[in-house]
Amino acid sequence: MVDRSNLQRQVLFGETVIGRPKVEAARERMLDLNSGITINGYHELLTSANAFAILGDYDIIVNGCDNFPTRYLVNDAAVLLGKPVVDGSIFRFEGQATVYHSAEGGPCYRCLYPTPPPPGMVPNCAEAGVLGALCGMAGSLQATEVLKELLGIGDSLSGALIVCEGLGTTFRKITIKRDPGCPLCGDDPTITDLSVHKE
Repeated sequence: MVDRSNLQRQVLFGETVIGRPKVEAARERMLDLNSGITINGYHELLTSANAFAILGDYDIIVNGCDNFPTRYLVNDAAVLLGKPVVDGSIFRFEGQATVYHSAEGGPCYRCLYPTPPPPGMVPNCAEAGVLGALCGMAGSLQATEVLKELLGIGDSLSGALIVCEGLGTTFRKITIKRDPGCPLCGDDPTITDLSVHKE
């Protein structure tokens, strides 16, 4: 459901849709921007039982989720499906964007972070806060990467991580590499299905 606390960073929503399901409010707003598009809305949580069915029909997966279990599930399903993930995240005053595309030799999320942090170790948005404008910056970087991937133009962010630090207004591009020992996309993977995800 759309909550008032979402509005400062989730600009797709406004006060008139507070209390409505996000998937419905987002669909209406996007169709108002462009009535010629097709939107498939899902009124269910992404789980290990439905991840392949939901993600399998799409060429590119865009991930902006705000919790680690979903972030790992999206990554794992994408690697097993051979699909790229255009990933964005924010934390307090920092935003990040990258493309994970292990099917083309790039790293996956687990190459950087092999296992999720213990529950409660990393504060969520409500606890730590985020600078709302950084969500737009990370989202714009993601949108650019999606277009580049679809059109086959420019240099992909696969193998690189863009870090935007809001307080100092700095951008850094960090090289990230595939880990041959990665449990998912490495040379001898130990994760071969989604059974590692407990719902």
